[in-house]
Amino acid sequence: MTSSFPTDSYLFLTGEDAESTEWPATPFPEYTDDILDQFVVHLWAVSNGDLASGLLALSSAGLYTLVVVSARAAGLGPGPWKVDRRIREQLPAIAPALLAELRRRDCRGMGDDPTGPVRRGRLLQLVGAFTSLSQPGGTTRQRRQLSGACPFCAEPASLQISLPKVTWRCFGCDQSGGLHEFAECLLTQVLAGSADPEHLPPRP
Repeated sequence: MTSSFPTDSYLFLTGEDAESTEWPATPFPEYTDDILDQFVVHLWAVSNGDLASGLLALSSAGLYTLVVVSARAAGLGPGPWKVDRRIREQLPAIAPALLAELRRRDCRGMGDDPTGPVRRGRLLQLVGAFTSLSQPGGTTRQRRQLSGACPFCAEPASLQISLPKVTWRCFGCDQSGGLHEFAECLLTQVLAGSADPEHLPPRP
């Protein structure tokens, strides 16, 4: 399935989730169960039940939403989410295809400003789906630094996010990177079939 325009645009480019620029980060909405359910229903319909085949028609926002769906379906993240069993059945095909597509598009900037408010907002949105983030204070400088428990090693407050650099680092398990690398860490855990960080292979 191919498309010259992302088939999921109506889900992510609405007035509530516009690709606007706000300093220091565009405040994209959190991934709620309703948003994930709506996305899964849409993707299932446009891919005719073959989810891996629908990746090329997704926007960058859609790809990262599918990362969240895949990780949550594999049991990662806070709280239960009743994902369609068909998603779990297709995880062995979805995860490697999604990882390859993310790597391909990341070389092209994913269509987002790689160092601007949109990219920062996407990083906060993705990380926030797996851990609660807090800011140390209200000054401009403090609002650019956030922390939370690492979803890969569960160390409290060990995950640090630097918005100016659009990067994150865990001082517990020494994982680090940007938006793309956080998605890769999630997908490698999905591929490993375990949330145990000991099974997390090193990134290439």
